[in-house]
Amino acid sequence: MTSSEVYRIGSVTYDSSTRTLTHDNGQTEYFTPRVSDVFLLLLAHQGKCVEKEFLLSQCWGDTIVSEQALTNVISKLRKVLAKHALEMITITTVSKSGYLLEVKEENFSSKYQQESCDSILEHVSEDVVVEKDNVKIKETQLPLYSNKRVFYFLLIITIMLVSMFIYTNNKISTLPYFIDTKNYNNELIVGSNHIYYDNIDKYKVDKIFFIKDIKKGVSSICKSKVFIQFYYNTRIANNTAVVVFIITSDGRTFNFRMSKYINGGFSKQLNDYLKSKEIIC
Repeated sequence: MTSSEVYRIGSVTYDSSTRTLTHDNGQTEYFTPRVSDVFLLLLAHQGKCVEKEFLLSQCWGDTIVSEQALTNVISKLRKVLAKHALEMITITTVSKSGYLLEVKEENFSSKYQQESCDSILEHVSEDVVVEKDNVKIKETQLPLYSNKRVFYFLLIITIMLVSMFIYTNNKISTLPYFIDTKNYNNELIVGSNHIYYDNIDKYKVDKIFFIKDIKKGVSSICKSKVFIQFYYNTRIANNTAVVVFIITSDGRTFNFRMSKYINGGFSKQLNDYLKSKEIIC
């Protein structure tokens, strides 16, 4: 996800250096730096759920903003894609988690108007509520002596509960991509801690120094899982940044990031962060 990449998706082309989305019909849209950052990060992890906190940390850096800022950017991005590439690119809202961008292999007809993920989720929710309300109304009107009506009422309730269980189970199984160990090429055990990190060679990080750094950085914690990802900071040219996601043995989660990775400085900042959060053995 460098600043000079050009992406070709179906009938549209996106040039990240100029932040320009161009359709084959000649129509052009210009992205703001923030919209471009979010789009490139989602595109880099297409097909996987990207956590809101991860998007905020990578695209806003050390600036403190609310989730509404991210929601506004996603809304702007959806409007542009709906205008030029709705049949090719969709952004799905993963409930209480993040966003998932998918590039479709086969384009839908341009006549087909697909709703946004937020609208779809809202419609599903409304349908369930209306259905429940109908059931309640019928329940109040059912005569006690009607075994047939009681049977149908129980059948409807059973179908609803099974449907809700399947839907909820599917949502829960959609884990953020960065806490899935399958997405990491390397595993390192430091004491009782399990460290997972991706292929650092392409980010020009010295592996020997990194291992020394991480051993010092997590020296104060134990029985924790630590997930580390390097990435190109899209706001600073030729700069490697790092984000660390920690899950402690008691289920607490913490997120640490550095907008510019520095050997030696990384271990000290990470260790200070863990101690400031009282994540110590």
